[in-house]
Amino acid sequence: MFEKIAPTLRGRLVVEQIISWLKNQEVSVGDKLAPERQLAVAMNVSRNTLREAIAILQLAGILEVKQGSGIFVASIPSEAEVASWMNGIGSQGQLDPETAIDARIALEPGIAILAATAAGPAGWEKLESCIEKMNEARRSGDIDSYRRNDNRLHRAIALATHNRFITATVLPLLDTAQQPVWYTIKNNVYTTELMNQSFQEHVEIISAMRDGDSGKIFTTMTRHLRRSKERLTIEVEPLGASDVDTTGD
Repeated sequence: MFEKIAPTLRGRLVVEQIISWLKNQEVSVGDKLAPERQLAVAMNVSRNTLREAIAILQLAGILEVKQGSGIFVASIPSEAEVASWMNGIGSQGQLDPETAIDARIALEPGIAILAATAAGPAGWEKLESCIEKMNEARRSGDIDSYRRNDNRLHRAIALATHNRFITATVLPLLDTAQQPVWYTIKNNVYTTELMNQSFQEHVEIISAMRDGDSGKIFTTMTRHLRRSKERLTIEVEPLGASDVDTTGD
């Protein structure tokens, strides 16, 4: 059904190949695609690369992802439509989520330790405000608001260090979480349950910072970011018995 894809320009090529397949097969709006795992194997790409391509196609209105159900065809694009959006978001460079989170795992635990001693009253007020807004969003089930305030909390921790080198390095990294493609990828897997788990992790981080316990700050922040990375691999569609990977990989 699909051709194997070489290692270069994978995200762009996956997008183009899916579009080509949609246009050349007997596919209708509302049809369901194969599960992510099967598509990734068919095209010889990683799940992260596939998810980036699917998110781009979502933003273009070509695919629709329904959590727990799978990936569906939302529209069959014309040549003109493809050319238009491929010159826009479809061709923009994106820092992939896994790379960004790995960098955050290396940097943010130490930043939180410094922020715990350098924040000052204004810094702590901002941190507490972010936690309160995250809690309000969690209670109301507003995932979008929760994620915005989650990002603001991490920014507030970096700003609380009052270190210009840290903010110049980390704030652009945190901004990658707001990239349309990355934001869409995370929205595809985020649930109320995950939001509650995430909130508890942030409460533990702020509590450790309040206590000034460097070891606990390091542990709680590292654990949270590693779990955030794990959450990116959650299946959009639950695997059926025939979909389970039995290769041991």
